[in-house]
Amino acid sequence: MFRLDFLNVFESGARALLNEHPPFMTVNRQPPHITVVGLGWLAESLIAQTARMWREQRTKANQRLRLTIVDGNASARLEEFFRQSIELCRQAGLVEEGPVYVDSTLIRAGASMDSLIRREDLVRPPLSIAEYLQRLDQEAGEPEEEPRDDAGGGPSPPRKPLPPNQKLVSRTDPEATLVNRPDFGRHLAYKAHLAVAGRQGQVITAAVATTGAAADEHLLAEVLWQHRRLSRLGVPEVVADAKYGTTGNFLYLGQLGIPTVIPTTRFGNMRRDIWGREHFVWLAAEDAYLCPAGEKLRRHTNVRGTCRVQYRAPRGSCSTCVYRRQCTPSGSERTIHRSWAQEFVEANEERLASPLGKQRLVERQIYVEGPFGLAKELHGLRQTRFRGRRRVQIQVWLTAAAMNIKKAVKHTPQSPERRGTPLLRPWLRLLLSLGSLSGPRLAHV
Repeated sequence: MFRLDFLNVFESGARALLNEHPPFMTVNRQPPHITVVGLGWLAESLIAQTARMWREQRTKANQRLRLTIVDGNASARLEEFFRQSIELCRQAGLVEEGPVYVDSTLIRAGASMDSLIRREDLVRPPLSIAEYLQRLDQEAGEPEEEPRDDAGGGPSPPRKPLPPNQKLVSRTDPEATLVNRPDFGRHLAYKAHLAVAGRQGQVITAAVATTGAAADEHLLAEVLWQHRRLSRLGVPEVVADAKYGTTGNFLYLGQLGIPTVIPTTRFGNMRRDIWGREHFVWLAAEDAYLCPAGEKLRRHTNVRGTCRVQYRAPRGSCSTCVYRRQCTPSGSERTIHRSWAQEFVEANEERLASPLGKQRLVERQIYVEGPFGLAKELHGLRQTRFRGRRRVQIQVWLTAAAMNIKKAVKHTPQSPERRGTPLLRPWLRLLLSLGSLSGPRLAHV
């Protein structure tokens, strides 16, 4: 006869440490604030044991425990925690390859508008004596330039005013940027970019935090890369709204062979009083357009700023054309712009007009905008709890992980073999079993 005991040194050590030093002995009956330095295996066990003790000993059901974790590599650990939440959804059968829905939302920063000052008014460290004298010599040696206009005399023209985010900065949160929108108001803000995929689009597979002024279309490639890296899923199709419909994105996704369902409001004819591109015939072999009057509009210039090619009619051919009123009322040579990714844009427009494309756009409103609403109403993402983009990224990861975990638990069968899943490490058990935490905070050292 013999007995086999399994010993976990870290759990036993955490239990012994808490028995010797009880963490909940408070005099003013305020909820304690626990600080854990380092996030190794012992710290994970210590957090789980502390949370369990708090749940058993707290006097009020809604009383929450404040927990701060200080770790030198907090960002990498929280990203790994977010990745584990995706793996938990995979075990629940929610992760499968399908359309990737991408969108973003604004988050109010914790800094007030009263904290805005001019960038040149920021307090800078004083110069040393040698640096100060050197700067005085440089300023004295530079000749003063009299303001002159282009003709050689008179005052110089007024300078173009700088955008607010280049002129102003917050003293308390310098990385937050000023955003002014009718549906959001005028606030300092950050932005969260999410990718949602899986069965019925229920899993958040990528979460990227940027400043509020960051353009959404420039983050599409970054969000898709994070989706592939963290979820280990492909990108068979991308569904997004019109702000992602730029030539660069269509060219990038088209060259990768990824179909898109993105409204193309930025393409086509902007004027409604004249004929658009649909009245002209594209001659691919000649790289030209054929107008209704039989003239050919040939390549004139390459507009790199908008990633388009301009085609122009021969000089003088439009002034006497019978279709002048409908095509070019001014009589000047008619021009047509063709996107560098025009073939991909046209394929995208065909998908948009199909029943499946219309269904994808409806699904995007449910699968992406729905999680944004839940994150703001139930998970505190309406306003940041931290200052600085790196710490806001941590909050976005924690929010996305909590939402994934709730979905995974909801869809996980309550069978004995499921309850012992190896992914339920102390960090995960902590968030699943306890509503008693006000949200773990991670600080950098």
